[in-house]
Amino acid sequence: RQQLQTLKETWNKATEGETFKYQFYDDYFDSLYKKEERQSKALTLFAIIAFVITCMGLLSQVLQNTQNRIKEIGIRKINGATIKEVMLLLNKEFVWTVVIAFIIATPIAYYAMTKWLESFAYKTALSWWIFALAGVAALLIALLTVSWQSYRAASRNPVEALRYE
Repeated sequence: RQQLQTLKETWNKATEGETFKYQFYDDYFDSLYKKEERQSKALTLFAIIAFVITCMGLLSQVLQNTQNRIKEIGIRKINGATIKEVMLLLNKEFVWTVVIAFIIATPIAYYAMTKWLESFAYKTALSWWIFALAGVAALLIALLTVSWQSYRAASRNPVEALRYE
């Protein structure tokens, strides 16, 4: 701050009345990326909201699916199906849904990321493993959500499901 005051005094002596304008480089560079920081915060918030809504929708879908197939599960268990086989039957449909969604979303995400990165002078390359990691994470989250409910449905007593038939 002392150096800044000295510069200001020297400037005023040399220019006689001109306003001394200055800007720190760290403030300048921070201002360049304010827009990206705001976008990042907004996208993070919307991603969390979308994630919660997606998990709730997936959970309600699997609850409805297991409720509709409770008698089928009971008959399969009476005929000798194991919990693992019943879970595989119930999870298969949801795994395919996630895989198809991933196949549709990957090119769209790649295009959007490429367009966004074009606005920077120095940009990083998009690697295939980033998209693969996102797909694996989505699949794991879906499997955790679905498998928990599938296990509950598969481990129920089949007599309870067929009692009133």
